Amino acid sequence: MASKDLRPQTDIVSRFITDRTDLFRKFIPSRSGFRVCQAYTDLVDRFTRRLFFEAGLNKRTRESRNKSFVVLALGSYGRRELCFGSDIDFMVIHEGREDPELNEIIPRALYPLWDARLEVGHATLTIPSCIRLAMQDFTVLTALLDARPILGSRPFYDLFENAFWSRLFRERENILKHFLMARRKQEEQFRTEAFFVEPDIKEGPGGLRDLHFMSWMARIYFSCVRFSQIRRFAVFSHFDLYTLAQSKSFLLKVRNQLHLLAQRKEDRLMLACQKDLANRLGYTDDPYLSAPVKFMKDLYRHLNRIRYGYEAFQVKALDIIHPSPLEENPSIGPLFQVTKGNLVLRQDLSLKTDPGLILKALGEANEQGLFWGSGLIWEARRIIARSKRRLLGLKEARPTLLRVLSRPRNPKIIRLALEIGLLDLFIPEFKKIRNLPELGFYHVDTVDIHSLRTAEILEQMSEGAYDERWPIFRAVFDTLPHPERLFLAGLLHDVGKGYPDDHSVKGAALVRPILKRFGVDAAAAAAVAALVRHHLLLARVSQRRDLSDEKTCVQTAQSIQSTELLDMVFLLTAADSFATGPMARTEWKLHLITELYAKTRRILEKGTLATPHATRRFTEQKKQVLKSLKGQFPAREVRKLLDQISSRYFIGTPIEDVVAQVALALDLEEKLFAWSVRKRGDAPVTRILQCIRDRRGLFSDMVGVLTLNNIGVLSAQIFTLKNGLAFDIYEVTNPLDPLREAETWERVRLQIAQVLQGDFSLDERIAQKEEGQLSQAVSWIPWPKSVQIDNEASDFFTVMEVAADARMGLLYRLAKVLTAHGLDIRFATVNRDQEKLLGVFYVQTAEGEKLFGPLPIEEIRRAIREIIQ
Repeated sequence: MASKDLRPQTDIVSRFITDRTDLFRKFIPSRSGFRVCQAYTDLVDRFTRRLFFEAGLNKRTRESRNKSFVVLALGSYGRRELCFGSDIDFMVIHEGREDPELNEIIPRALYPLWDARLEVGHATLTIPSCIRLAMQDFTVLTALLDARPILGSRPFYDLFENAFWSRLFRERENILKHFLMARRKQEEQFRTEAFFVEPDIKEGPGGLRDLHFMSWMARIYFSCVRFSQIRRFAVFSHFDLYTLAQSKSFLLKVRNQLHLLAQRKEDRLMLACQKDLANRLGYTDDPYLSAPVKFMKDLYRHLNRIRYGYEAFQVKALDIIHPSPLEENPSIGPLFQVTKGNLVLRQDLSLKTDPGLILKALGEANEQGLFWGSGLIWEARRIIARSKRRLLGLKEARPTLLRVLSRPRNPKIIRLALEIGLLDLFIPEFKKIRNLPELGFYHVDTVDIHSLRTAEILEQMSEGAYDERWPIFRAVFDTLPHPERLFLAGLLHDVGKGYPDDHSVKGAALVRPILKRFGVDAAAAAAVAALVRHHLLLARVSQRRDLSDEKTCVQTAQSIQSTELLDMVFLLTAADSFATGPMARTEWKLHLITELYAKTRRILEKGTLATPHATRRFTEQKKQVLKSLKGQFPAREVRKLLDQISSRYFIGTPIEDVVAQVALALDLEEKLFAWSVRKRGDAPVTRILQCIRDRRGLFSDMVGVLTLNNIGVLSAQIFTLKNGLAFDIYEVTNPLDPLREAETWERVRLQIAQVLQGDFSLDERIAQKEEGQLSQAVSWIPWPKSVQIDNEASDFFTVMEVAADARMGLLYRLAKVLTAHGLDIRFATVNRDQEKLLGVFYVQTAEGEKLFGPLPIEEIRRAIREIIQ
């Protein structure tokens, strides 16, 4: 009998699953994200009502209007924005008296929803308890803001709604604080490079939640039942609801596809699924951009549109909710006034009759640190869209814009110039990088916003914003004879992206005609082009080459050739790193860039490092070592050891490290090795100074032990003394647990000793650790795997560059294969993020020579390729 009772519900569930499958198959190709969400919501409504009727409500259909209960759809269900994997949230509100029949109907109706593989949330409350919970829990409050009755008594719902909104009106001051706090937490949570590369299309900046925030605030503070009613207010009369609706529809369509691909609720676009999503949405490759990049470019366009729309909405909304005190509108010259802190046109002027006022307003706002009034923004956007030729033909337009871009004092106004289409109009090359996503986990902005951010950081450097940590920035900036060239380079340094060529080379070629159109003289244009061409030079060299090798700095100096250009390249490199994201602007990387800059500038000013001055420096260092160790060790023993050390060691090693390592060596006696481990104060890096008896495979052994303890090697220098000792210097990442660092380093020390004694199998331990690692999602980004072997970069070493996917234990295996082929690693540097690894190794043969001959070079190249494939 029980199975017979369940059969009708089972049939309803089966029918729903079939109808849902047919619906998504039919509607997914549709261009409108709204249509499929609304159709799915209607399907769930019918399904839910059938379940309630089958559970017994059909017996009370006539009475239900008079009964004091209502079933509400909440959240996305209430908004009619259900996606494939969305939660189905209900709330049953009743008058409070015990109703046994209703208590039986509700679970009987809701349980089959789980059988339909839906994620269901529900609560049963009285009107007072529901409102009390909403005032305590912001999530419940916002869910109720979108509530929609689907069953029950309409008069009872009206009673609830009146009580709810009456309480909201009384509490709206406190609720506003919750709105602003929730938005601030949202920005803090999602403003990282990881959430840029893999955006959350619901909760992240510019996601659907921003649209919800606008709608909720419009309902509470402006009594707008529909968000479109906001345009009744004069300050929102120009608000672009149409394009916001387009963006919302696009995000809903993407969200549905993402849910279908994952077969569950998933709102974050992981790298592994971006290629599949692009294909599902009909994107195809072209010669310049792959389908995933084109898809992500469209996605960022919509996210940015919503994000900036929300920011503009919030500013205006808060000004109405808490209006500023009335004040006079001071004039700025004959053309503009300031109203509530924003630049506006004088009432007797119009952009229609004089579109050149757009450029003048831009320049004035940049100088005065003001933003534009909303009317001026919307009118300028319309004029730019409709009167392109007229604006381009204005004689003073380009010189006015050039003055702004040559010294962008107001980042908000430069961003505005981008958003209203002014930069695209006068620099059409900028269109290629509009909303263009960067590949990988280094970046936190699209290329266009990153470019503006770079120019903004250069302005901050000039004003001393980085003086506390990096005073060198303003010190260098203050010496520049032509700072305007640096600002133009900051804005245009990535304009070559979006083409298949090296973007530095392509960008340098594009810059000259751009600046020629602005009337910039040939010398200035050449300087800006050189900055664009070299803007990656210091970063690449400092992270891939041995900075103690004289040839590294000499070659850098030969590329740049002038101290003025070097100064600007240094500042542009630093600003580019800060604008890129946390992984690019680490203290360690900025330290390397600064070190290379200082050494290269010394060469440009005074010649090469190998001078009598350098020889005197070695002599002075030896004297300092003797002085520092006086009383600790016999002077004769110290001199004897110093005679065993090569001049190359003294070139790049700070004197305090020299003293420490000499002391370690003199105190070594019969110990296997001695070391000093200390955290750097200027970077999240630990520096290991080690004295050890040299042996083949020493570097791979150290890397292996550090890998087992989740410590990454950033760089390593290995100096072999004439007496067979080795002075090693490692820069490594700090242990993961800051509270147990001492314990970690003690474990590392013991494991090194065991490896040296032959009592510890690194191969076996690393294989076990690899097996325990969670498998990484495969990215669609085609990172190149390569092996480059260079005998020209260094006078004494063969330099090998290896690019590969980042994998646990890879650096250890690379070091092992180099050792197996009879090569000694004398210097190594490693750059690694979540996806890729670039390792650079300075090697010599056992005889202390470079690796020569096509056969051995090809043999080692083939062995490395086998490892990285």
